[in-house]
Amino acid sequence: MKALVKTEEAHGASYQTMPMPVPAEGEVLLQVGGAAICGTDLHVFAWNDWATHNVHNIPLIMGHEFAGTVVELGPRCRDLKVGDVVAGETHITCGHCYQCRNGMRHICANLIQPGLHRNGSFAEFMAYPEEFLVKLPKGISMEQGTVLEPLGVGVSAVENIRPAGDNVVVIGSGPIGLAVILSAHAMGASDITALDLSPYRLSLASKCGATRTINTSSADPTEAIMEVTHGVGADVIFDASGSPAAISHCFKYLRKGGSVHLLGLPSSPTPIDLSPDVIFKEATIHGYHGRKIFSTWTRMINLIESGKIDPLLMITHRVPLSEAVGAFELLERGGDAGKIIFTFGGEGK
Repeated sequence: MKALVKTEEAHGASYQTMPMPVPAEGEVLLQVGGAAICGTDLHVFAWNDWATHNVHNIPLIMGHEFAGTVVELGPRCRDLKVGDVVAGETHITCGHCYQCRNGMRHICANLIQPGLHRNGSFAEFMAYPEEFLVKLPKGISMEQGTVLEPLGVGVSAVENIRPAGDNVVVIGSGPIGLAVILSAHAMGASDITALDLSPYRLSLASKCGATRTINTSSADPTEAIMEVTHGVGADVIFDASGSPAAISHCFKYLRKGGSVHLLGLPSSPTPIDLSPDVIFKEATIHGYHGRKIFSTWTRMINLIESGKIDPLLMITHRVPLSEAVGAFELLERGGDAGKIIFTFGGEGK
């Protein structure tokens, strides 16, 4: 089969032929119908400091956001059938650590993720544990299924605060920021302000439900946000940028008693002035890593089937897997893009 493989501890990846995977006990063999680039994949492709500390099993098939069709069942598979169309929960958990046994399975202490710890989804076929696959209803397409994993990060964060009637600010209008905007809009936020440096991404934010957009390369958002909130400040702020400067600054336009929700991954320490920004404001700070297993999936699928969320709004590029290296290079150059998905022989279209 063909796959995109991280072959060495250096920048780049190779599109090459790899052996067909064989499903182990409890696994199925999938024909991948669509796979998407995540920020984590960019780290691995670039082979930056984060990748050197988190990926140790080169060569490795990259990728972890995917949907596909079951083509073979391994031993002791009980629920799925050949022909089922599925999407993948990418947090493969141990089931016996403290977190798994106390309702926090998505942050398992022994977490395994495809494309980081085992072969991933940038391939024509992949073996995957049946337990961590979600069968898609007939009304949800393969292409929609491909982006359910990143959409679920936004749904998980937004459903945690139930934003009906809230003034919401979303920092960063990349795919995760767009997932937050889609979710906040669907769940009843009264006002959504999207912040980004890119006019292209801000236009995507508007399509996904943002009430207004602010380009922070030319404007400080504080004045606009304080004006729309009548001098009170935002009820809820989501950071999907990972920018230490943006995170530090957002407390200036957070209201007293408000909450900050962190989804982006800062590449350096983030200074926060705790006394005025957190303690005296009685602010809440919450971090997110993935989706609740599997309640977020249930909520997300219901929102899509009801027409309240259209995950296709996140997708801007559809690229054959054979052109994957060029897609990564586009993102590295800062090119205009939202979510890029790889297609496989037309199945991802």
